[in-house]
Amino acid sequence: MSSQPTFPDSSGREKSAVLSWNAPDSRVNGDGIKMAELDKYIIRYGQDVDNLDREVVISDAQVDAHMTHKVTGLDVGNWYFTIQVQDNNGLLSAPSAVVDKEIKS
Repeated sequence: MSSQPTFPDSSGREKSAVLSWNAPDSRVNGDGIKMAELDKYIIRYGQDVDNLDREVVISDAQVDAHMTHKVTGLDVGNWYFTIQVQDNNGLLSAPSAVVDKEIKS
């Protein structure tokens, strides 16, 4: 499974990042996956690309299919984000490619 976070343009001074992604349509092994099989999305983030020490879990992935999330309360500096999806059987996808955003003062 793969999901790619992106950052839509935003305005304002709030120290936040808006992540958006597409639901996976296949598993790592190439088998298809249906939306009803998705359990949750897990966003990991932090200021050290090698230690993403914060986490947000978005439950009910099959119901809440907005596939966007706003991460707030970010300090000034560079932030790195990745996302994974977990299916109803507890299988976890590989992390997406890391994306980053610079928060300015």
